[in-house]
Amino acid sequence: DGLLVSGITRGDGYVGEDVTANIRTIESLPLRLRDAKNYNTFLHGRTEVRGEILMYKADFNKLNEQRATAGKALFANPRNTAAGTIRQLDPKLVASRPLHFRAYDLIRDDTREVPTYDFAYQALHGLGFLTNREAKVFNDVKSVMQYAGSWEKKRLKLPFNTNGLVIKVND
Repeated sequence: DGLLVSGITRGDGYVGEDVTANIRTIESLPLRLRDAKNYNTFLHGRTEVRGEILMYKADFNKLNEQRATAGKALFANPRNTAAGTIRQLDPKLVASRPLHFRAYDLIRDDTREVPTYDFAYQALHGLGFLTNREAKVFNDVKSVMQYAGSWEKKRLKLPFNTNGLVIKVND
């Protein structure tokens, strides 16, 4: 009914860890869905939001500078640091680290309520989630490949690390 009830890691693909207390500390993760025109159906019943918790490169560098100054071991990379942080037992430690949540999927029991991935992105944004605004819809493979190729270098300028793009069939 529009309230954050639980947060689970993807674990091994079948069983994840309950990290509800930890994700509640992430400022960019709404604890209540925004009442948005055209999307209020998601405020009723069970709405599942999938996404990724990440750490921006600049925040990671600052965190490692602080650790170096304190004589602590440095973290290897932002992705592992974010994943390890969210699995900590102390929510206060999690709250002290600069984590962000980016939503990428919206799931309802009635699949007709989320007819396309583009609709899901628009709804997620309307409900108060950060999404990757770079997502685009194309009608032919050539355009998809051109867009993907354009990101080979641009992705390095994103505030977070990425291995590449995800291409989804919209319908």
